[in-house]
Amino acid sequence: MNNKQQNKTNFDERKERIIIRQSQVKLVLDYLTSCGICPTIQDLLKTTTMMEQYIYDGYSADLMDKIGKLDDYIQTKYKGGIKNEK
Repeated sequence: MNNKQQNKTNFDERKERIIIRQSQVKLVLDYLTSCGICPTIQDLLKTTTMMEQYIYDGYSADLMDKIGKLDDYIQTKYKGGIKNEK
């Protein structure tokens, strides 16, 4: 692959990541808002990052554990301590 092709590939990959990130920010914000939660920017970005990780890496027990902890944290912070039953 020549340098020009490599640059195009890198650009396309960055563009794809930006699109994925934007769609996940919207998905997370829409979901939280529909649940009556107005997240801080920090919580929005934490959740978005976890969703991106799921897209890139797929299901893993470790990621589901992290998502469960984040969900419990969000429920506790914004809903006054209502935790998900496992």
